[in-house]
Amino acid sequence: MATRILAGGVPEPEELIGRDHTINFIWEQLAGNNILLVAPRRFGKTGVMSHLLKRTRPGYLAVYLDVEDIHDPEVFCSHLIAGLLEHSSLRKLVSGIKGLPKKLTEFIGDRVQKIKIDMLEIELKEIVGESWSSVARTLILEMEKAEETVLFIIDEFPQLIENLARKHGDEAARGFLQWFRSLRMKQKDVLRRYRFVLAGSTSIDLSLRRLDVPDKLNDFYRVPIEALSPEHADALLDSLSEVSGLRFTAEGRKALFELVSPPVPYFLQLFVSQILMEEKFRKKELGAEEVGDVYRRRVLGPTCRAYFDYYRQRLKHYGEPGRRAALALLQQVAHAPAGRVSNSMLYDVYRKARGRGASSFEFDEIMADLESDWYLQLDPRTNEYCFLLNVMRDWWKRFYRTVDAKRK
Repeated sequence: MATRILAGGVPEPEELIGRDHTINFIWEQLAGNNILLVAPRRFGKTGVMSHLLKRTRPGYLAVYLDVEDIHDPEVFCSHLIAGLLEHSSLRKLVSGIKGLPKKLTEFIGDRVQKIKIDMLEIELKEIVGESWSSVARTLILEMEKAEETVLFIIDEFPQLIENLARKHGDEAARGFLQWFRSLRMKQKDVLRRYRFVLAGSTSIDLSLRRLDVPDKLNDFYRVPIEALSPEHADALLDSLSEVSGLRFTAEGRKALFELVSPPVPYFLQLFVSQILMEEKFRKKELGAEEVGDVYRRRVLGPTCRAYFDYYRQRLKHYGEPGRRAALALLQQVAHAPAGRVSNSMLYDVYRKARGRGASSFEFDEIMADLESDWYLQLDPRTNEYCFLLNVMRDWWKRFYRTVDAKRK
């Protein structure tokens, strides 16, 4: 299958380039671990999860849940029930579970042969209500009896925890995390038979640290979804060029990869999609000059701003004082002549932006958060920070100038 140009879409498993080793490693680790996928937004977690779901290995049965917009535990429970009932092999098992509320058992029994998942969740929420914890626990524990190992793939789990804390309070979020841990562990911290794969666009560590429960996910093996290797990046660009009819000179290819370095599939896709908008480039080889022109006018232009704006909105997670401080720090690094700023200089920037509430401890926490959320990375050899992605640095520099930056 040819690789489609997907600036934001999810690739089919046969379109996924450069992830074979990661996917094989995940399946190997699932024999004895739950998995936490670790990566920034747009790095390709969803493509990997889609592969796990659509190319499930023998002996496993995958149940997928997107929990980004869930703010209530009973809604999580209703999504879980609906996800299990999507599989005909699990419907009989679910409908025969003892210990569930009678109203729920009758509801499932009436619909088990003619299930319409989209219609279930609202009704299930009302039926489950305050008994969500016992209902969900009973359901999941029953999955130990399934013929295949049930693999729960839960997307945007960190956002779920934030949503619960925001709507119901920190104690409710801590309680949910404790309940969730109890589902996964038998006595003496032995894992149960079923498995979980968690993923999210934000770092779960920020939420765990703020809630003071750093141990609640320590049974998860962390698997990073990283930028592509140079060989796989070349293969992706070749595939995209073939399907779109684009041609690059050696200098043009080199310029493209330097501008979006490190090579992340999403940003390569976005770049190629913007080149394709230029009709004049369809029948000529693109050199460094043409590639750079499209990058400046289109990729960093106002029409593509929405593709990046999430990273600015995300700073609200730090609270208003933290947001202002983080914004000042990112602006400083973006506008640094060499693209790198020392830790000590950034501390001075932080103190100026934060004012009276500044402390060295909070500064260290914010810098750790900016690393965990994949804005910045630290070079331990020089104790300097730079942006993780060149394209993100250029975008930040383009739209968010520091006070002292010279306007051109």
